[in-house]
Amino acid sequence: MAAAVKHFLVAFFELRQARALRLLFPLDNQFTLYGVYKKDNAMRKKIILSITGFLLLNVTMLRAQNLDTAALYILQRMNSTLKTLSSCSLHVQAFYDSPTDDLGLIKRVKEETVYAHFPNQLFIDTKGDNERHVLIYDGKQLTYYSYDNNSYGTIDNPPATTLETIQLLSNTYGIEVAAADFFYPSFVDDIKTTAISLSLLGKSTIDGTECFHIAGKDSTMSYQFWIRNDALFLPYKMAIVYYNRPGSPQYEASYSDWNLNINIPSTLFDFVVPPNAEKIVIKPTAVQQ
Repeated sequence: MAAAVKHFLVAFFELRQARALRLLFPLDNQFTLYGVYKKDNAMRKKIILSITGFLLLNVTMLRAQNLDTAALYILQRMNSTLKTLSSCSLHVQAFYDSPTDDLGLIKRVKEETVYAHFPNQLFIDTKGDNERHVLIYDGKQLTYYSYDNNSYGTIDNPPATTLETIQLLSNTYGIEVAAADFFYPSFVDDIKTTAISLSLLGKSTIDGTECFHIAGKDSTMSYQFWIRNDALFLPYKMAIVYYNRPGSPQYEASYSDWNLNINIPSTLFDFVVPPNAEKIVIKPTAVQQ
């Protein structure tokens, strides 16, 4: 069954390429690409051979990297859905390994409710082991508020977009935002560049939801994606093993309750300081969660 699915998707992908060539070079049009007159068959053939050669070279390179074109097609469909959204909300449940001095890796759990209005508004309510906090970004200021300590900190003049701000949180403050990677326009290109192997393993059913199961690895990690087998190809689950870190810690997350292109009250992204809240300084660090 897995082989049949792969062959079907590869054939579909190749058919899309063939259709793209026919759109560029319609046989019944008076003019073709760059105004080449259809009687100039020599020039026409050169252009077609050049583009065909480029496509064949691209497929050859993917095969040399052991990258499954069917898996890439599914990930591209998912990414195409997400990067065109105007807004969304979702629920995330994540399990991750946290290092300790005396007990080694300890499995932690957190749940997040995410609201995003693109390009520059984000609200994340996180409930973790013995703590709860929110991150609020309104395009002009980024705020972290701890319910447990009734304290808050701000980062003024953050980047102009949500995705850039997420990058700042990860690189400078060690705060990872769930599902963020899926939204980057370069998600699939990054996999093409870094992956050593990528395969479509077939279809799996999780809690009644049928998903495409994709697995891959690069020089630092192995990863698995479960992508819904429906019209939108939304991510359902992800698992990562970081074998470049001590103990090879793992991260696993599931994504549910997706709502796309919804109306989100603008007040959700306005932070109002609670009574008696203490203001703190958010310091750059590589170990915050």
